[in-house]
Amino acid sequence: MTRVYVVVEDGGTDVLGYHAINLGMMNVEELAKRPRGAPDHGDLPILFLGQVAVSTPVQGTGLGSVLMHHVFAKAETIANEAGCFAIVLDVMSDGDHAAYQRRQEWYAAFGFQSFVSQPSRMFMTMKQVRQLLRS
Repeated sequence: MTRVYVVVEDGGTDVLGYHAINLGMMNVEELAKRPRGAPDHGDLPILFLGQVAVSTPVQGTGLGSVLMHHVFAKAETIANEAGCFAIVLDVMSDGDHAAYQRRQEWYAAFGFQSFVSQPSRMFMTMKQVRQLLRS
């Protein structure tokens, strides 16, 4: 089950941007270092970020950053209420390597890092998210 948050102008119907999130699990073995307190079964709860997208006319206006901040706030709420180790995402590859690189660099600028075994999959721990929200 996925929750999609959509941005439109007041009174408008054109979608300016959106993000999609859902809950998931990741195995602790995907990390370079096992987090303290990780369960013996190895599954860690995560918030999976399916996509952040901004329509072409409003790209470069900061709307993507606003959407990411909303993702971070939602992740913090989930972590506080039910537990959540990290936000995980897959960088979308649409066949254009330059666009893929821009997307990966954009996520990295927020603090996301690639998994060693799967560079197109990136994550940010909740500790990092909380530090970002407090700064």
